[in-house]
Amino acid sequence: MRILHTSDWHLGRTLEGRSRILEQREFINELCHILESEKIDLVIIAGDLFDTYNPSAAAEELFFEALERMSKEGERAVVVIAGNHDSPERLRAANPLACRQGIYLFGVPGENAGFSASSASEEEIAATVEGLLEEGQRDKLLGSQRVDGGAGWIEIQMPNCDENAVIALLPYPSEKRLNEILTESMEEKELQKAYSQRVALALKEGAKHFRSDTVNIAVSHLYVLGGVASDSERDIQLGGAFVVEPSAIPEEAHYTALGHLHRFQRVGGTATPCYYSGSPLCYSFSESNQQKQVVMVEITPEEDARIQPIPITAGKPMLIKRFSSYQEAYDWCKSDENQNIWLHLEIELEESLSNLELEELNKLHEGIIYRRMILPGIVLPDEEKERLQDLTLEQQFQRFVARETGTIPDQEIINLFLELLQDGGDEDETHSIEI
Repeated sequence: MRILHTSDWHLGRTLEGRSRILEQREFINELCHILESEKIDLVIIAGDLFDTYNPSAAAEELFFEALERMSKEGERAVVVIAGNHDSPERLRAANPLACRQGIYLFGVPGENAGFSASSASEEEIAATVEGLLEEGQRDKLLGSQRVDGGAGWIEIQMPNCDENAVIALLPYPSEKRLNEILTESMEEKELQKAYSQRVALALKEGAKHFRSDTVNIAVSHLYVLGGVASDSERDIQLGGAFVVEPSAIPEEAHYTALGHLHRFQRVGGTATPCYYSGSPLCYSFSESNQQKQVVMVEITPEEDARIQPIPITAGKPMLIKRFSSYQEAYDWCKSDENQNIWLHLEIELEESLSNLELEELNKLHEGIIYRRMILPGIVLPDEEKERLQDLTLEQQFQRFVARETGTIPDQEIINLFLELLQDGGDEDETHSIEI
């Protein structure tokens, strides 16, 4: 069985107000090409399909279009779980239609993946199969089928595979979505322990249904201790209650597919292969040096999984580039070959840029997201940073604005800042600005 693991699409996400939907569509096109060329039987999407609970119409349209293309009229199974950015109810609302195409959408932990009342009976399935065989239409048999399932697990049969897949399912397991209080203690260590144990129990419950003659997979959207995060992962608890010990990953699984972290990586300390596929596009400049990819896994029962990352080329690269002068930055931004890039610009200057010069740069390159102007004295040696405490708040603010924008704030802006600071702080509170 050939499986493709992906996650963290974040459809509808923007970059400082710039739409990424065309890049996301480009990724979907590339993904569908990979599914065909690699003859993938099962697609697993490990959460964060959308960037918000209420995605735009364009994001939802792209998602459902992608599901339809991936399933190939039910010939290929597609399993999707909700991440922390997804609305569980919104995601699984399409299940009555999706299941008929071999697409299975799961929103909350412990969701029942058994047959619904509207599913075809065994007699109806048998009659359909017999009729198609009599007509010589073996290729139109029912495609991928859910043959069994229950709370937190599903068994799927695929037309081109000799074995079935049994999948332990754990959509984003926040305390709220688990719908239970894990511990009365407010101590972080106790919260951490209780949460990790609860996740381990949920995955173990699904793993009870693994068999020696099936391909056994676990899928979840969570943070496992030791994973490497990026700046683009919002609302992620890197050191609190929502961290899971590697021992929670079921050792009976041939492979565990995770979502949540945007960097492709293997999780250390697990008994069997456990991977984050990472996001398919760069969503922050901290990811600018990452090669984005999806993960192809080939599994045969009673054998070790064969894992192959497949690079993704879709989407604009993100680049942090430093220049020694305004003219050097101007010439680089003017070049046609540098246009298809999201850019974090850093320029070393002797004096602040004028608004006209800043506007010229923006006109030359539409992909400029951030500008950092480095003026004399702004970048301080480590041994001099202690002297910042000797500066007044006004001086600290001036340096901060100069570093971030390349311009010196006028007195009106400075006075407004000081006024807001005074209104918002306690009388005896000491303020400082990180420079």
